[in-house]
Amino acid sequence: MKKLLSVTFAILMIFSVAGAQELVLNDILSKYYKAMGIENLRKVNTVIMKGTMIQQDAMPVKIVKMRPDQFLMEFDIQDITAYQAYDGQTAWWTTPWTGNPKPQVMPDDRAKDMRSKADFEGLLFDWKIKGHTVELVGRDTVEKSPVYKLKITKKDGGVEFLFIDATKFIVQKRMYNRMVRGQDVTMEIYFRDYRLVQGILFPFTQDTHFGGQPYNSLQLDTIELNKSVDAQIFRMPAK
Repeated sequence: MKKLLSVTFAILMIFSVAGAQELVLNDILSKYYKAMGIENLRKVNTVIMKGTMIQQDAMPVKIVKMRPDQFLMEFDIQDITAYQAYDGQTAWWTTPWTGNPKPQVMPDDRAKDMRSKADFEGLLFDWKIKGHTVELVGRDTVEKSPVYKLKITKKDGGVEFLFIDATKFIVQKRMYNRMVRGQDVTMEIYFRDYRLVQGILFPFTQDTHFGGQPYNSLQLDTIELNKSVDAQIFRMPAK
């Protein structure tokens, strides 16, 4: 009898802890949605960002996003324009610095990253509807600031970690792995300089680390919302 009660108590404790963790996760997400201005973001159909990408040289950059899941980034390298895009079905890019200016379908690992970038409201909004799984895996620190560490297992099987500030409830870091020349390399993106644009918080600086080393920095100058955008720009050209 005592053994049965002990087993029952242990099972109840497991469910109690799981329930408490879910409550904490829901609370974190609610605060995150509020901090980011989700109600205002839901009224936006297009976002146009302009700035500079610094990677050895300074490159002009333009990023366009349109509902539901369309993304385009164009940037200049030595007066040659390159593109990375996702039209909701196909992720494609151009790599003119390799000597091949033709549009190409992205390899699968890069395509997964493009799909994440194209998610108009971010992976954490309506994550259950999108087929993702989100777990609170603990606490951590990012540049000495306490954060909550969330694990996102995406519908396509990819895994990412988002680190949410424990006080401001904004994303401080995104982390995921990418296969590069047969090796698994950790990508870390730090989000800084958040500013309000029509009631929505946007990071105006994104610093990317590749394998633990600084790789590039995106510094935005302007963000425009609900401007007219031709959907054709997201589709891979035939030539």
